[in-house]
Amino acid sequence: MLGDFLSLLFPQCCLISGKPLARGEQFISLDCAASMAKYNLYEPNENLYRKFSGLVNVDHVWAYYKFNKKSGVQKLMHHIKYKNLPEAGEMAGRWFGESIRAVNPAIDLIIPVPLHPAKKRKRGYNQADYIAKGIAEVLEIEWSPDAMVKSINTSTQTKKGRKERFENAKNIYEVKRPEKVVDKKILVIDDVITTGATIGQCAQLLLESGCVSVSVAALAAAE
Repeated sequence: MLGDFLSLLFPQCCLISGKPLARGEQFISLDCAASMAKYNLYEPNENLYRKFSGLVNVDHVWAYYKFNKKSGVQKLMHHIKYKNLPEAGEMAGRWFGESIRAVNPAIDLIIPVPLHPAKKRKRGYNQADYIAKGIAEVLEIEWSPDAMVKSINTSTQTKKGRKERFENAKNIYEVKRPEKVVDKKILVIDDVITTGATIGQCAQLLLESGCVSVSVAALAAAE
């Protein structure tokens, strides 16, 4: 009863619409969740695969939401990354996990793209960790936030091209626990795929460290 009373005084609002959430809803209303554009995981998306062509050999490329500026997806990603709401990423990760599970891929281990420790301390969390955690919970497989680290704190790459980003990512990531990745089929997780260079370089490093195969996935990706 106390919870109901508090929700009347301080109603939680949808991150997308700003309207009060109904009982049982969390972070996003069901209407907004249904309206957000999504990828079909059953059909390989050529545009997503093309981001990695000539850079790294990946088994699967998946994204859950279609990222467009000024969309509900952009609002959600902004809250997850910058508004101290990583739990919303974990929830969306569980939704994403349900879609991945329906495809029934062979995955042994999930690894989130790491943040540099200084950036993680400043932000307080790595949003990719929460997304990976949500997906792993649904798929019922292990996820490892410490198998790979980012050892060099780089500046933003938003103005760099695809290949330049890929080259710039070399030597800034490190597989810290190679024993965890050897002979494994790995899924690398990030929050957003733009050019694919960063997550692609992480995939390449894992392949060089002895894993069997690598797939990549992000909660959202530009079309």
